[in-house]
Amino acid sequence: MPAPFKSSPVEFNQHQLFPRHIFDLLPENHECYLYADLFQQLDTTTIESGYSVKGQKAYHPKQIISILIYAYSRGVFSSRQIESP
Repeated sequence: MPAPFKSSPVEFNQHQLFPRHIFDLLPENHECYLYADLFQQLDTTTIESGYSVKGQKAYHPKQIISILIYAYSRGVFSSRQIESP
C-alpha cells in the first residue's frame, strides 16, 4: 500500500492565482533554486516507511525538511517565526 501523503507531495513549481509561479517573484540567482534542487535529491525512504496509512494524510517529509533547513539557513529557529510571513 502506498504511503499516505497528501496529493502532489513536493510541488516546488506549484502554480497559483497570484503569482502565477512562485519563483517568478525571485531573481534568477536566488538561493531557493539551489535548495529546491538539493531537496529533490534527499532520500527520505526510511522516514516514509514509518508513516501509517491510518488517519489524516501527512505532508511529505521532503517538504517539511525543506522548510526547516531553509528557515535554519536564514537564522530562523522558532516554529512561530517560521510560520509568520
